[in-house]
Amino acid sequence: MTNEISGGRYNLVDTIIRQTDRVNSSADKTKNPDNLVNGTRSFQEILNEQFNKRVSFSKHANQRVETRNIRISESDLNRLDNACDRAQQKGIRDALIVMDNSAFIINTPNKVVITVVDKNEMKSNIFTNIDGALFI
Repeated sequence: MTNEISGGRYNLVDTIIRQTDRVNSSADKTKNPDNLVNGTRSFQEILNEQFNKRVSFSKHANQRVETRNIRISESDLNRLDNACDRAQQKGIRDALIVMDNSAFIINTPNKVVITVVDKNEMKSNIFTNIDGALFI
Protein backbone atom coordinates (compact mmCIF):
# COMPACT_ATOMS: atom_id res chain seq x y z
CA MET A 1 0.00 0.00 0.00
CA THR A 2 1.35 3.42 -0.88
CA ASN A 3 0.80 6.71 0.83
CA GLU A 4 -0.13 8.93 -2.10
CA ILE A 5 -0.28 12.62 -1.39
CA SER A 6 -2.12 14.88 -3.79
CA GLY A 7 -2.28 18.60 -3.25
CA GLY A 8 -0.45 18.27 0.08
CA ARG A 9 -3.08 15.93 1.54
CA TYR A 10 -3.36 12.20 1.90
CA ASN A 11 -5.41 10.30 -0.60
CA LEU A 12 -8.81 9.62 0.99
CA VAL A 13 -8.82 6.04 -0.30
CA ASP A 14 -5.53 5.39 1.48
CA THR A 15 -6.93 6.83 4.70
CA ILE A 16 -10.02 4.64 4.50
CA ILE A 17 -7.91 1.55 3.81
CA ARG A 18 -5.69 2.29 6.82
CA GLN A 19 -8.73 2.88 9.04
CA THR A 20 -10.33 -0.36 7.82
CA ASP A 21 -7.10 -2.26 8.50
CA ARG A 22 -6.99 -0.76 11.99
CA VAL A 23 -10.64 -1.69 12.61
CA ASN A 24 -10.10 -5.23 11.35
CA SER A 25 -6.99 -5.73 13.49
CA SER A 26 -8.77 -4.44 16.61
CA ALA A 27 -11.81 -6.62 15.82
CA ASP A 28 -9.53 -9.65 15.63
CA LYS A 29 -8.11 -8.81 19.06
CA THR A 30 -11.41 -8.21 20.84
CA LYS A 31 -13.47 -11.07 19.35
CA ASN A 32 -16.65 -9.66 20.86
CA PRO A 33 -19.47 -11.70 19.26
CA ASP A 34 -22.01 -8.89 19.75
CA ASN A 35 -20.04 -6.60 17.41
CA LEU A 36 -18.93 -9.21 14.89
CA VAL A 37 -20.58 -10.40 11.72
CA ASN A 38 -18.65 -13.32 10.21
CA GLY A 39 -15.52 -12.35 12.16
CA THR A 40 -15.60 -8.63 11.30
CA ARG A 41 -17.46 -5.55 12.47
CA SER A 42 -20.61 -4.54 10.67
CA PHE A 43 -20.56 -1.85 8.01
CA GLN A 44 -22.82 0.35 10.16
CA GLU A 45 -20.34 0.24 13.07
CA ILE A 46 -17.43 1.14 10.79
CA LEU A 47 -19.46 3.95 9.21
CA ASN A 48 -20.47 5.31 12.63
CA GLU A 49 -16.84 5.20 13.75
CA GLN A 50 -15.77 7.18 10.68
CA PHE A 51 -18.37 9.87 11.31
CA ASN A 52 -17.57 10.03 15.02
CA LYS A 53 -13.83 9.65 14.70
CA ARG A 54 -11.35 11.60 16.72
CA VAL A 55 -8.70 13.92 15.44
CA SER A 56 -5.91 12.04 13.67
CA PHE A 57 -2.45 13.20 12.62
CA SER A 58 -1.07 13.22 9.09
CA LYS A 59 2.34 11.74 8.46
CA HIS A 60 3.77 15.26 8.23
CA ALA A 61 2.18 16.28 11.55
CA ASN A 62 3.51 13.14 13.25
CA GLN A 63 7.01 13.97 12.03
CA ARG A 64 6.70 17.54 13.36
CA VAL A 65 5.50 16.29 16.76
CA GLU A 66 8.52 13.99 17.00
CA THR A 67 11.16 16.43 15.75
CA ARG A 68 9.85 19.28 17.92
CA ASN A 69 9.44 17.11 21.04
CA ILE A 70 5.81 18.13 21.49
CA ARG A 71 3.95 16.05 24.07
CA ILE A 72 0.25 15.46 23.44
CA SER A 73 -1.77 13.85 26.20
CA GLU A 74 -5.16 12.17 26.01
CA SER A 75 -6.64 15.31 27.53
CA ASP A 76 -5.01 17.41 24.79
CA LEU A 77 -6.50 15.12 22.14
CA ASN A 78 -9.95 15.58 23.67
CA ARG A 79 -9.51 19.37 23.68
CA LEU A 80 -8.36 19.33 20.05
CA ASP A 81 -11.29 17.13 19.09
CA ASN A 82 -13.78 19.48 20.78
CA ALA A 83 -12.16 22.53 19.18
CA CYS A 84 -12.27 20.84 15.79
CA ASP A 85 -16.00 20.14 16.24
CA ARG A 86 -16.63 23.77 17.23
CA ALA A 87 -14.69 25.04 14.21
CA GLN A 88 -16.60 22.71 11.92
CA GLN A 89 -19.93 23.99 13.31
CA LYS A 90 -18.85 27.53 12.40
CA GLY A 91 -18.04 26.47 8.83
CA ILE A 92 -14.26 26.60 9.20
CA ARG A 93 -12.52 24.14 6.88
CA ASP A 94 -8.87 24.73 7.81
CA ALA A 95 -8.44 25.93 11.38
CA LEU A 96 -5.51 27.21 13.36
CA ILE A 97 -5.96 25.92 16.90
CA VAL A 98 -3.63 27.42 19.49
CA MET A 99 -3.46 25.33 22.65
CA ASP A 100 -1.04 25.87 25.52
CA ASN A 101 2.43 26.05 23.94
CA SER A 102 1.57 24.62 20.51
CA ALA A 103 -0.38 25.52 17.39
CA PHE A 104 -2.16 22.98 15.23
CA ILE A 105 -3.49 23.43 11.71
CA ILE A 106 -6.42 21.05 11.28
CA ASN A 107 -8.55 20.17 8.28
CA THR A 108 -11.88 20.06 10.11
CA PRO A 109 -14.02 18.05 7.65
CA ASN A 110 -11.53 15.18 7.82
CA LYS A 111 -10.43 15.87 11.40
CA VAL A 112 -6.79 15.62 10.36
CA VAL A 113 -3.97 17.62 11.94
CA ILE A 114 -1.92 18.89 9.01
CA THR A 115 0.98 20.37 10.94
CA VAL A 116 2.10 21.28 14.45
CA VAL A 117 4.24 24.21 15.57
CA ASP A 118 5.75 24.74 19.01
CA LYS A 119 5.85 27.98 21.01
CA ASN A 120 9.29 29.05 19.77
CA GLU A 121 8.33 28.69 16.10
CA MET A 122 4.96 30.43 16.55
CA LYS A 123 6.71 33.75 17.10
CA SER A 124 8.33 33.85 13.68
CA ASN A 125 5.74 31.96 11.67
CA ILE A 126 3.09 33.19 9.27
CA PHE A 127 0.03 30.95 9.07
CA THR A 128 -1.58 30.80 5.64
CA ASN A 129 -4.44 28.86 4.06
CA ILE A 130 -6.57 28.96 7.18
CA ASP A 131 -10.08 30.33 7.41
CA GLY A 132 -10.44 30.52 11.17
CA ALA A 133 -8.56 30.38 14.45
CA LEU A 134 -9.43 29.08 17.91
CA PHE A 135 -7.51 29.71 21.12
CA ILE A 136 -8.11 27.01 23.71
